[in-house]
Amino acid sequence: MMYEGKKYVLAMYDVRGKQEYIFRNNHIKEIVGASAIIRDIFEDSLFDAAVEVRGNEDALPAIYSYRRESESSFNTNLFKERMDGDQYIGEVVYDGGGNFFVLYKNEEVCKLVNKIFTKKVIEKTYSLKVLCTYVEIDDFSDYKGDRDRLYKKHRSIEAHESASVPAQVFPFTKVDYMTSMPLYKNIIITRNDGKKEERAVTRESYAKYKKYELEYKKNKDEFGEVFLDNLVKEKGVDSHLAIIYIDGNGMGAKVQDCIADKKDYESCVNSLREFSDSIQKDYVTDRKNDIEKYLEKKYEHEEDRKKSRFIVFAGDEINFICNAFDAKDIIKVYFDGLKDKGSACAGVAIFHSHAPYYEAYRIAEECCESGKIRMKDMKCEEANFVDFHYCQSGIGIDLESIRETESEGIISKPWYVGEIIDDRCICTQQVEMLVEQLNKMARSNVKGLAEPAKKSISSLKMEWNRIRAHSSDETLLSFEETKRMLKIEDEEKLRNLIYDITIVYDLWFAEKE
Repeated sequence: MMYEGKKYVLAMYDVRGKQEYIFRNNHIKEIVGASAIIRDIFEDSLFDAAVEVRGNEDALPAIYSYRRESESSFNTNLFKERMDGDQYIGEVVYDGGGNFFVLYKNEEVCKLVNKIFTKKVIEKTYSLKVLCTYVEIDDFSDYKGDRDRLYKKHRSIEAHESASVPAQVFPFTKVDYMTSMPLYKNIIITRNDGKKEERAVTRESYAKYKKYELEYKKNKDEFGEVFLDNLVKEKGVDSHLAIIYIDGNGMGAKVQDCIADKKDYESCVNSLREFSDSIQKDYVTDRKNDIEKYLEKKYEHEEDRKKSRFIVFAGDEINFICNAFDAKDIIKVYFDGLKDKGSACAGVAIFHSHAPYYEAYRIAEECCESGKIRMKDMKCEEANFVDFHYCQSGIGIDLESIRETESEGIISKPWYVGEIIDDRCICTQQVEMLVEQLNKMARSNVKGLAEPAKKSISSLKMEWNRIRAHSSDETLLSFEETKRMLKIEDEEKLRNLIYDITIVYDLWFAEKE
């Protein structure tokens, strides 16, 4: 097939509204299916679209992908040979950082592929949006210059992006009460009690369920529990769950650094491919294995280990749901394994199993972001921070507003993961040292510190020293001695830290009998 145009085209694909699409509702199967759809959107749709453009569907893929071919290095001469022949009409340049880059044979090919690709995305996902931006390139001498032109054009297109949906509804149309999307088809749903029922779902939900079923068939042994109520320690007694959201720090700057001393396509693209693979290994693959080993060691029975599951894990991001009691230790396992390989921030939302999952996820994401903000404020290049929130009320409003309402701004988080550095933040070493003192008190006394801590420093001091005066443990320090031991000069910081610990004391810090 002949195509008009001589210049090669560098195209960038950007999946829009990923979090909204994944966490549109509270059904784990849909969430898993949605994340798998986004992960495979190019494998499932873009490559097929390219085959249709090229024709000869029984031949090899029309777009060369370095991730599934024996030759993983980018070579300009090989690329030209592939494009000059009838076999390939494009090559994946780089897949990472949330973007997907493809070099096409020319502009006409790029347009034809995207026309079919867009149709397939609507058919397979219903509402997912993928934005494509492309620029023509003169030669292969200046990858960074071409990429900068591409980014500039992409920002302009983003500003004028359409907000339209695939199909509007009429007044007589049956719609889903949560999403207001038109109902599409009846499917059989398995309820928490194991019984099956027929339920009408939207086109989007139907696509997610179907993708989940495909994933389950391929990876049945890796799938954990799909009903939130079944993940809890004991339904009706303790229904606390935790969503852990972990995201790598400064990936944009690290991408820039890996090609800082390079310019041409071969050196830049190959460095980017190597960087992408190392990030996936260090931040996701190895850390996921560490967490699974921890759970295997802690829980003797497989059904207990499966009372937790990974929801999203790709690039430098992990989203994990587990019993709230395990969250602190899982965070520790993650950061212990990541040591000297990079840095990340973690956000944890503790919630009841019947609460809206997508709202808890939003809170976890905001906790993660608060760590990143603290890191930037402290001008740290590589640092791990963790923040958490116990979701008791305030669904639907931002984390900062919730905290101002519930605790009147009394907060010591986010915590720096590591040893004491300076007085700009609370470190996990200080947390551990304070918990050691608190564990010398009776549990009821520790929980009783929350109220005076919320009132004032003087009330907290009085209650702490009252507990110490009645304690039989002579190693329990006074409030002033505790402050000096922790190297905390500001009493407000110690007050905030004590309050934060008391909120989650039973879940994470109380000594188990």
